[in-house]
Amino acid sequence: DAYRQTVIMVTHDPGAAAHADRVLFLADGTIVHELLSPTSDQVHAVMRRMEG
Repeated sequence: DAYRQTVIMVTHDPGAAAHADRVLFLADGTIVHELLSPTSDQVHAVMRRMEG
């Protein structure tokens, strides 16, 4: 926050994604879900639901 910068990371690793302040989930280029301050379990749960 002090640097007022944004880092964009693309990953399928729930553990890596859990380090982010905000995680966006995309399907066919569209944002379909968002988590704020997620845990790896939360990220993994959304990924499982998206796999159908």
